[in-house]
Amino acid sequence: MRRVIAAQRMQNVTFSASQAVIRRARELRRQGVDVIDFGTKGATPKHALDEAARMLSTPEASAYTDVRGLPALRAAIVRKLARDNGLSADSDTEILVTLGGKEGVFTALLALVDRGDEVLIEDPGWLAFEPMVRLAGATPVPVPLDETRGFRFDLDRLAASITPRTKVFILCNPHNPGGRVLSRAELEQVAALAERRDLIVIADEAYEHFVYDGRRFVSLATIDGMRERTVTVQTVSKIFNMFGWRVGWAMADKRLLEPMLAVHSHSVTCPTSFAQAGAAAVLDGSVCEDDRPIPEVVARYQAQRDAIVRGLRAIPGVSCVLPEGAYFVFANVSRFGLSSAALSAQLLETAHVATTPGSAFGALGEGHLRLVFNSPVAEIERGVARLGEALGRFGVRA
Repeated sequence: MRRVIAAQRMQNVTFSASQAVIRRARELRRQGVDVIDFGTKGATPKHALDEAARMLSTPEASAYTDVRGLPALRAAIVRKLARDNGLSADSDTEILVTLGGKEGVFTALLALVDRGDEVLIEDPGWLAFEPMVRLAGATPVPVPLDETRGFRFDLDRLAASITPRTKVFILCNPHNPGGRVLSRAELEQVAALAERRDLIVIADEAYEHFVYDGRRFVSLATIDGMRERTVTVQTVSKIFNMFGWRVGWAMADKRLLEPMLAVHSHSVTCPTSFAQAGAAAVLDGSVCEDDRPIPEVVARYQAQRDAIVRGLRAIPGVSCVLPEGAYFVFANVSRFGLSSAALSAQLLETAHVATTPGSAFGALGEGHLRLVFNSPVAEIERGVARLGEALGRFGVRA
């Protein structure tokens, strides 16, 4: 019998670091350990649960939906895009319902890039982008982000990263893990460069609702010239606390969406029918997690952000940028003299505080830990106090 050997493309692809932390935290909890991961969220909206349960009682729940997604959900997505993002779309030819936003990004890459193509990714950037690019057969090209400027990229350095083989730029906005939110003026600069160098942009907008301090979120596809060259990826996972429902969508011009639809039809067919029904209900509703209005929940997240940043900055040796959006803080812990992977592991095993090592987010993520701030302020303060006590035992290097 032939030995089982992984495909060549798997040489630089490993298991997700964030999922590894989640798995270990669950194991510890099953052993009775009190693990703090700052991830306690409010309940999924009741009308999503009700609509999913209603569909479960019908014959349609057991059938495949349209490969593009339930017609009712695609119609709700079109209304949502017009209402929240200022975008118009055809529900039949420009919307694809996906297994979360993650599948939307991966399907776009599989459909749009070839071996030998290059894809620009941010460094630090979301930890799944680089493996996705490699699995699609293309070459990831990191674009350095400047921590001193709130994890923004220098446009000249972005332009210098483009070669004749560059086809796609993946832009995460609001940014995971750094929390940056690009202004319309900044997006216009990205758009001008994309048009000049003929790039397709995959815009990961999973955290679109989470913007703070009076900022306004702007979808890249609303910028002149970008509608036809942008794949916009969004999801119900975050603001509605529907992570496990695995429902997201991609919106793109028909010429970009058609090859994505073909990939999707051969890989997943469609997301779960009753999960799609629940997603349609929340998109047409006026509340998010805990059945509360979105502005109220976002204001709560801003208070949680302030609490975690205040607490982290009070720990000797720790510094962090104030996130403008999303719900992550990317804390600089380089002064403790350990790799981010080693430090993250020790904090989980000894202090029972779950963080994700910054090295998972790219070379420039080393020396950082990513923490979420989904939890109520009291839980955040308890976790940061535990974190500070543990870090105090490591000692700060000059």
